[in-house]
Amino acid sequence: MATEILVNDGGAPARIMNLGVGNAAIDAGTFVDIASTGKIVAAGTGYADAEQGSTGQTVALGVLLTDAAANAATSIITGKGVICNVIAGEALSTIGTEVTINEAGLVEATDDADNHRAVGITLAASVTTATKSDGSAIPHMVKVLLV
Repeated sequence: MATEILVNDGGAPARIMNLGVGNAAIDAGTFVDIASTGKIVAAGTGYADAEQGSTGQTVALGVLLTDAAANAATSIITGKGVICNVIAGEALSTIGTEVTINEAGLVEATDDADNHRAVGITLAASVTTATKSDGSAIPHMVKVLLV
C-alpha cells in the first residue's frame, strides 16, 4: 500500500521518518501519534499522554506510510502541504471538506460544528476500491491535502 498513500512529495515540506515502533497492527493511511512508551499508536486512541490542541482534539504526528506491526519499525509522513490518500471513518463525497481525526485515527468531516482541529482538506471524494496489503477491503480512502 505504500505507493498508494503518498500522492505527491515533490516540493512539499514533508519527511518520511521512522519515529518509533508500532504498538499494535495499524493500517497505512491512518493518522498516528506517539505514546509515552515511545510506541506509535493510532491518533485519537485516548492515551492520557497524547498531545492535544487547544480544543482538546488529539494532534497527530502524521500519516502512516506502510502498514505497521506490533514492535516493528514504522514509516510516517509528516509535514504540511503534502497530498496523501488516507483512511476515512465515513464516506466523504464533497471536495473541499475540512477533515479532523476520529477516535481511531481516521478522518471525518468537521462540519458538525465541534471545535476539532482540522488536519486536511479533501481533494476528491472517498473511494471504496482500496485494499489492504492482506487483500481485505478498506471501506473509505480519500485524497487530502495535509494542513
